Amino acid sequence: MKKFLAVAAVLAVTSVNAEEVKFGDLNYFLKQGQFNVGVDAIANNEPSRVGGADTEVDGYQLNTQFGYALTDSLNVTAGLNYLYDGETEVNGGASADDSGIQNPKFGANYRLMKQSDAGLNFDVGAVATLNVIDREVGTKDKEGNNQNPIYSNYADPRTSLEVNARLGNKWNEANEYYFLAAATYRMDGEYEQLEGDMIDMDSSVDFKLGAFYQYRPVNEFMMTFGLTGTRVGEVDGNDESEDFTITDHLDYQFSFNAKYLVTDSMIAKFIFTQDNRSDFDYEANSGDSEVDKRHALQYGLGVDLLF
Repeated sequence: MKKFLAVAAVLAVTSVNAEEVKFGDLNYFLKQGQFNVGVDAIANNEPSRVGGADTEVDGYQLNTQFGYALTDSLNVTAGLNYLYDGETEVNGGASADDSGIQNPKFGANYRLMKQSDAGLNFDVGAVATLNVIDREVGTKDKEGNNQNPIYSNYADPRTSLEVNARLGNKWNEANEYYFLAAATYRMDGEYEQLEGDMIDMDSSVDFKLGAFYQYRPVNEFMMTFGLTGTRVGEVDGNDESEDFTITDHLDYQFSFNAKYLVTDSMIAKFIFTQDNRSDFDYEANSGDSEVDKRHALQYGLGVDLLF
C-alpha cells in the first residue's frame, strides 16, 4: 500500500509539472491583462522561373505583432509588417523596386480546452488581413509598395480572412507539440503595375496543415521545428487586356527557431525557414506560361516581450 501511494504521489507531481506551460512554450496562452510585443527582422529570398525566365525576389521584412489578453481564454492581436529594399530581377536585368507598409492584420484567439483540465490545449482563432491602401508593384524606373504576387508568397494584395484551430500538449518540462489547421478566404482585389496595367484578382480559398515540436532542455533555451503544407487555391483574374488563371498548387515550409529566455519577460530568437514550392501554370488568352523551380529562404532575428 505504501509503495502504491508513493508511486501515485510521483505520478501526481509529474502530471503537475507536465501541465506547467510557461512563457516561450508553444502552448503558452496569455493570461488576463498580459500584453505581448513581438518584432522580427527577416531577410527574404524567393527564386523561381516564370515562362523560362529566371526571376528572383529579395528584400527585408520588419514584422511586428501585438497581443493582449482580455481574459485567460481570450486574446486579441494586431500586426503590421514593413517591406524594405524589395527587389525583383528577371534574367539578371534591372530590378523592380518596392518598399512600404504591407496589409495590417487583426486577430482573436480563444482557448476552448486547457491541458490542466482536459489533457490537451485546444485553441480556435481568426485573422483578418486588410487592404487599406492601394497596392502598387514597382518597375525599374518607379518604386512601388508591393512585390509581384506571381513571384512572392508574401505579396498577396487582397483582403483575407483566416479561421484556424490548434491542438497541442506539453507532456513534460522539455517536450511539447501542437498541430495546426487553417482555411483562408481571399476576397476580390486588385493591384497596379506601375507604368502598366491594373490587375484584378478574383476570390480564392487556401488550406493549411502544420505540425510543430519544441524541445526545451533547460528553462532558458528552446528549439522549435515545424513543417507546414499549404494548398494555394486557383485564382482567376484579368489585366485589362486579357483574362488569366493561376492554377492551384502545394507549397511546403520547414521552419526552425532557436529561442533564448533573456529575462522572465524577454525572449531573443533566431528564425529560419526553407520552402519547397510546387509548379503552377499561368494560363492566359495569349498563351500559357509555367512557373517552376520555386523555392524560398528566410532568416533573421527577433524579440518577444511580455508585459
